[in-house]
Amino acid sequence: MKRASSLALLFLASLPVACGGTTASVPHDGGASDAPSGADVAITPTPDAGGHDSSGGGDDGPTPPPPTPTSKLDILFTVQNSGSMLGVGPYLQASVKAMFDRLLDPNCVDASGTVVGVSSSGACSTGTLEFQPIADIHIGIVTTSLGGRGGDQCPDTATNPAAPELSAHDDDHGELINRTGATETPLADASPSSFLAWFPSVPQNAGKPAPPVTAIGAESQLVGDFTGLLADTGLHGCGFTAPLEAWYRFLVQPDPYETVAVNGSHATYSGVDATILQQRHDFLRPDSAVAIVLVAIENDRSADPLSVGGQGWAFSNENFPGSPNGASPEGTTECKTNPEDPSCTSCAFISGDPNFATECPADPPSGTDGYLDPSDDALNVRFFHMKQRFGLDPQFPVSRYVTGLQSSMVPDSAHEHDATGDYTPTPNCVNPLFATGLPTSATPATGLCALTPGPRQPSQVFFTVIGGVPHQLLQSNPSDPNSPQKATLSAADWTAILGANPLQYDFTGADFHMLESETPRAESACPPTAADNCDPINGREWTTNKGDLQYACIFPLVAPLDCSQPANLGACACATGALNAGTQLCQKDASGTYTETQINAGAYPTIRALALAQGLGQQAVVSSLCPIHATEVTPGDPLYAYRPAFTALIDRVSTTLIK
Repeated sequence: MKRASSLALLFLASLPVACGGTTASVPHDGGASDAPSGADVAITPTPDAGGHDSSGGGDDGPTPPPPTPTSKLDILFTVQNSGSMLGVGPYLQASVKAMFDRLLDPNCVDASGTVVGVSSSGACSTGTLEFQPIADIHIGIVTTSLGGRGGDQCPDTATNPAAPELSAHDDDHGELINRTGATETPLADASPSSFLAWFPSVPQNAGKPAPPVTAIGAESQLVGDFTGLLADTGLHGCGFTAPLEAWYRFLVQPDPYETVAVNGSHATYSGVDATILQQRHDFLRPDSAVAIVLVAIENDRSADPLSVGGQGWAFSNENFPGSPNGASPEGTTECKTNPEDPSCTSCAFISGDPNFATECPADPPSGTDGYLDPSDDALNVRFFHMKQRFGLDPQFPVSRYVTGLQSSMVPDSAHEHDATGDYTPTPNCVNPLFATGLPTSATPATGLCALTPGPRQPSQVFFTVIGGVPHQLLQSNPSDPNSPQKATLSAADWTAILGANPLQYDFTGADFHMLESETPRAESACPPTAADNCDPINGREWTTNKGDLQYACIFPLVAPLDCSQPANLGACACATGALNAGTQLCQKDASGTYTETQINAGAYPTIRALALAQGLGQQAVVSSLCPIHATEVTPGDPLYAYRPAFTALIDRVSTTLIK
């Protein structure tokens, strides 16, 4: 049997595009795919912070000298802004002050590097500064909502169900956001470029050009402004989350498209997003350290619209175009047991094969002609185990993002795919992340690629994921509730988190909490009938009815939420009829009946972001969205909320800062 890639141009080629616009069934935030995507293979961790390519992005020649230490830091938060994130915001907002505190008033250390105090006004009473206080910071936010990208979900015109006068923000385009308060008014300090700049009047900044936004000189103002921006990322954004593509689009893509156009059954990119070009130019300095902080509660659920011969967008449609029952094409029988079998392909590719009936048996009860039964293709879990279910995976390979953060050269959109839609990148452009003199417009078009290489090296780029992984898998002593997060993860740790090779469906050795599954996992001792606190990590398994995935971990909300209130419409898990109603996320009354009060939030395994972190080695930090301490035990508790993530990030960033 031929592989899918050899027949990619036949996929959907003769099928009509489904009529109709946006449906009411916008995808809920439920899991995503950990399947192989494109040419993904095992990601080899970057061994150190060297300055040369280690991710398949091409050879940059001899290893350059160590980078020049910097006093500048550009921080890009990538925040999921859909309904599952309810409950994350308060913890995130409570954690950022600790991040700023340490950047502006670094620790004091002794000769062995042990922390002996905290500096004040750039001086230590005991010990020496771990690094010089940072006096030049840019910090901004993009969200994971990039719209339907050719599909009929997540239109730019969708409104917030709890406040119809406001946008749902289904498509933030990968641009920096600037909205605060009940009316989502742009913050003056972040205007016009939509980020904040810490730039106090201190000797370190003497003679430097002023930032293109307000120069903030008081930490309280910086913390207040950024907390406000975080608070208003939103909870009604696109359920087809793009946590990796969002930051890639802003920082790396040489020519970020303006729109995705579908002509007949094939998608193309149209135009160049001038807003991103201008914002990137203003935000990203050539000689700064760069930190990406990804905050996501579920896996990547975004398709490469140009994959499968330009028809990857079809997986973002409510009803699969041309399907007799609305469901997607199924994979051949080999896919179910071994998605990496050479005979695993989409039934759409072999409709005329004499063995079609054997390779593509009807999926009961109403699957037909090589298409799944609709109950096996719920929109909310369409991006779950895609190669196993569909015989193909239309997502970008994780290697794309490793290359984007480590390589001096990357492809523009015209050099990403071959004629069949396979992702076969030819790195023809200087990576904007490692360039100077960034363009502010697409004129001339050649100027988007032919950039001047800048001084930044891969060892000065850092990636942090605060995602769906039990904190117990990251702690030095999982049995101790007060144990800190490990400074580095061993090979055994990574196996427990991801398995042997999740991108090729080898989950050997993975902790069962990290296995994506629609059905209760057999390894759990806490079935759906168990008490809600049976499993200290995720409560218990639950009955998803094939509409959602099992949780990696759960955590308490800062305060209970009444899901019957209009303000919580569309984002609350325990509302009557909600997918997660009657689960361990919801409070029971005195009689043991579940109510509409939500007391917990659940995080799903964020496999692809974690695989990226593994591939980046020491340039990455992994932390759990389920806090070690959900309450602040003592003032400044280092294990409260997401402080462990920011502590670990600054530890890594400090290696490239001026001492």
